[in-house]
Amino acid sequence: MSGEVYREYYRAEDKERYFMGKLKKGRTKVNPETQEIQYIPSRELSYEQLVEQDWQFAVSDDSVEDRAVRADMLEKLQDVLQSLSAEEMALLNELFYLEKTEREVAGLYAVSQNTIHYRKNRILDELKKNDGKITIFLSIRMRF
Repeated sequence: MSGEVYREYYRAEDKERYFMGKLKKGRTKVNPETQEIQYIPSRELSYEQLVEQDWQFAVSDDSVEDRAVRADMLEKLQDVLQSLSAEEMALLNELFYLEKTEREVAGLYAVSQNTIHYRKNRILDELKKNDGKITIFLSIRMRF
């Protein structure tokens, strides 16, 4: 894993410790005129209280580990894609990112659908030979 992932993890931990200390501790305040001691409770609210106040919470199913693995896969994907020619990149872009059918792409290039299918499979086979990183390519494509 990269240093960036570790820094982000520890930054989040530090931030949580800071806020937990600020929110969980009640404090006392002395009125200088009357010398009265006043206790100020913590600002921490329970989950139930927040829900009652209609607070909205972001849904995050991704753990830090999942984000780190995804970042690593994206780096590897970029390395693999840089080895492709401009024509191969354009074909993959049309098929996978723009989600066009082989028939639609064939119409753009004025070739048969079988030709596009053959070219796509040839490119994917080349990527498989590149240390098996094609599985990374396909798994990332399926996630988005």
